[in-house]
Amino acid sequence: MKACNVLDFDDLILLPTLLLQRNDEVRERWQNKIRYLLVDEYQDTNTSQYELVKLLVGQRARFTVVGDDDQSIYSWRGARPQNLVLLSQDFPALQVIKLEQNYRSSGRILKAANILIANNPHVFEKRLFSELGYGAELKVLSANNEEHEAERVTGELIAHHFVNKTQYKDYAILYRGNHQSRVFEKFLMQNRIPYKISGGTSFFSRPEIKDLLAYLRVLTNPDDDSAFLRIVNTPKREIGPATLQKLGEWAMTRNKSLFTASFDMGLSQKLTGRGYDSLTRFTHWLGEIQRLAEREPVAAVRDLIHGIGL
Repeated sequence: MKACNVLDFDDLILLPTLLLQRNDEVRERWQNKIRYLLVDEYQDTNTSQYELVKLLVGQRARFTVVGDDDQSIYSWRGARPQNLVLLSQDFPALQVIKLEQNYRSSGRILKAANILIANNPHVFEKRLFSELGYGAELKVLSANNEEHEAERVTGELIAHHFVNKTQYKDYAILYRGNHQSRVFEKFLMQNRIPYKISGGTSFFSRPEIKDLLAYLRVLTNPDDDSAFLRIVNTPKREIGPATLQKLGEWAMTRNKSLFTASFDMGLSQKLTGRGYDSLTRFTHWLGEIQRLAEREPVAAVRDLIHGIGL
């Protein structure tokens, strides 16, 4: 990377830290420039980031950090929740303010959370509380994997829906990462449960997923013209509107689908030049994928994904 004159994210922290350590003039200039400093998610800082904060605030120590040693999940990439403890040693005058009131959860949820948190090794003792009432009884589900988890959650939702005569809009499924939505969406759709992704895009609504599904639709049903029109230029293949219009006219007069008509020998008389060559390359490639899918479907999907650059 040095030979290419580029930096990675770690370099963007380490190099300024080394500069401030070694150059008194630069360090003093930045300490005078920064009057107040706020650092969030401090439990996820690493050693270099902690040193950078100390060098920036200097002796005046006009800074605030926000963190929770029980929420550190990035130790695998160097995060040190111990940095919160070091603060009180390096800055004895620092005031610790515990934000223990929770404004989102019921008392029962916080009681369960407190029991779990009590097992963590930590220095800052805290006791979460809520003024939202004790709340409904909690239920813990055990699952073998993410598919089983989504299946069980969906089953519980359906059972509660029918027993209590509720509406589906009364329910919410919370998950940590966007990648987890796919498996829940799968089981919700299988059970015809309407849903809406809040603050994100449904896995099946992402353009690349729609493109891939359109390819699979054509492979399983060559008569699906709408899917064919979606994929014929995805990615770009220089198959223009004029070429597609002539292909459509040819297919209509012969009562064929667009994909099937693309293999007609006489089509070369209707289409000429680059458009015909591009269409032929595409349909022949897709035909090879289709034949491979009959023997090795997994390999066919793998080749398809590679071929369209996903």
